[in-house]
Amino acid sequence: MQKLTANTRQLYSFLIPYIILLLLVLIAKITYSKEEIYFFINGLHFPAGDVFFPFMTEFGSSVTAVVACLLLLFVSYRSSVLMATSLILTTAINVPLKNLFFAPRPRVYFAGSQHPIYYVPDVEVLANNFSFPSGHTVCAFTMAIVLTYITPKKSFGYLYLLLALLVAYSRMYMSQHFLEDVTAGSILATVVTIIWLSWFDSRPFLSDSRWNGSLSRKKNAA
Repeated sequence: MQKLTANTRQLYSFLIPYIILLLLVLIAKITYSKEEIYFFINGLHFPAGDVFFPFMTEFGSSVTAVVACLLLLFVSYRSSVLMATSLILTTAINVPLKNLFFAPRPRVYFAGSQHPIYYVPDVEVLANNFSFPSGHTVCAFTMAIVLTYITPKKSFGYLYLLLALLVAYSRMYMSQHFLEDVTAGSILATVVTIIWLSWFDSRPFLSDSRWNGSLSRKKNAA
């Protein structure tokens, strides 16, 4: 419990603005319906966004997650292991939840709607029932939490949160998810990752100094 409390304080730059945003989302959910929020966001498209957000959404992809783990091998083996295990755990929890809730994505949900919907050109809009929670958001927030945790300069947490939020918003901008989906994904990733890091990083075997080595240091030493 002490480790968990210490880690929560350590992640202040990420958690404080995130909690504020969650409260704003809760207010929006109380005030407006699921459909109203979706069509409001759907009406905010602009040419630069149609280019930027399809690019931004890839930061929450499995490819980016693998690349992040590999790149962290050049920082420290410990950092790479923390990232990899966190991503595996949050994904392992998220996938069964998608199957459990079997929630339709926007394209399926609004299949019979007469309301005009804007779809980003040249983007494949998924049409299945695996909308809740958002996997890209889970991945992005997991990486953001781990990066905030392992980065010595904790103010970088603001930047990592911004990047994760852009990934989450991109999923709504591209009509792949609803606000509920990305919100749930962010909460799942944040809570599970913080608990996991607090437990796993305190394991005795990770205190071995060899975990602080990296591929780059090994190369330099040679």
